[in-house]
Amino acid sequence: MMRFSAILIVAALLLVACAKSSDEEQIAQAISAMSEAVENKEFMALQAHLHESFRANERMDAREVNQLLAMYAMQHKSLGVTIVGSKTTLDPIYPDRATTVMSVVTTGSSGRLPSDGSVRTVEIEWIKDSGDWLVRTATWEH
Repeated sequence: MMRFSAILIVAALLLVACAKSSDEEQIAQAISAMSEAVENKEFMALQAHLHESFRANERMDAREVNQLLAMYAMQHKSLGVTIVGSKTTLDPIYPDRATTVMSVVTTGSSGRLPSDGSVRTVEIEWIKDSGDWLVRTATWEH
């Protein structure tokens, strides 16, 4: 009986570990898709990753972020997003919440060489809604 209980505990731990990996993987894929959308100037594609209550820097909604990105796109022939460090933490109490903190290098260019490069720390709060991880809030330093 003791051996059976140990096997059940190990199996449960493996299932939990797989679930965490899967959630973190889904979040990483969403981050990658959003970065790609910005680089391709397909800002409306970002909407699929934003929760209906999305707020950026506590004051901008999705439409305002889209306008900000469109302004950058008009100023620069190309946009670049490079994530140089990222850590996602699943909330231990609320399984439908997670936080990602990352360092992002953003560049824009008017021609071949990148210009206006800057490094920002970005914090994203995620919420799992109908099986999808969506951005609830995003904050970054200026």
